[in-house]
Amino acid sequence: MKLYNLDHSPYATRVRMQIHQKKLDIAIEPPPVALRTPEFAARFPLAKIPVLELDDGQHLADSWVIMEYIEDLEHGVSLRPADPLDCAHMRSLARYADTCLGPEVVFPLFKFVGAGNKADGVSEVMAAMEVELQRLERLLQASPDFRDRDLHLGDIALMPHMDYLLLLAPMFGSEDPLANYPLIGAWRERVIAEEGVARGSEEMLTAVKAFFGG
Repeated sequence: MKLYNLDHSPYATRVRMQIHQKKLDIAIEPPPVALRTPEFAARFPLAKIPVLELDDGQHLADSWVIMEYIEDLEHGVSLRPADPLDCAHMRSLARYADTCLGPEVVFPLFKFVGAGNKADGVSEVMAAMEVELQRLERLLQASPDFRDRDLHLGDIALMPHMDYLLLLAPMFGSEDPLANYPLIGAWRERVIAEEGVARGSEEMLTAVKAFFGG
């Protein structure tokens, strides 16, 4: 199998983290044709990264679909709880990343990079960041204690978005965005301590800083 990947993509990064954590023999390569071209869309109908190419030539798109498929193969350490309720809590972290933190905070902030913290709309996004971090703090409080369970796919799905938030927020005046959110801070320390997560995080941040010219 091959994962078509861009290191700066948070969605590709979560799949790489899973592959690294499970120590799977899946090749990780750049896309074979340029993004945002008719050729890319013709080859990969969803026209987005990541894409998992199977051994028979079939393709799977969407990071969460890929992650669940990889987990279904039952190779390497399990990153999905056996209990249905624990699985629901796992998926709630992934859904929070994809429906709350990403669209409400991370991607809006990314659009403001280079515009400065006085640009129109920045204050609204920074206010939204506090709302979303409050939401995540409550979600972690209501979920099974992350200190008493194994790493799972929900943690991995959320971590790249959190990495982006911690990189971007200081550019807009929030030097320590997790200062008032002790559970989120403790969760991040727990998750980033995992070898595969740390490796994927470093790959992504290195690529993002290069993209920014740093």
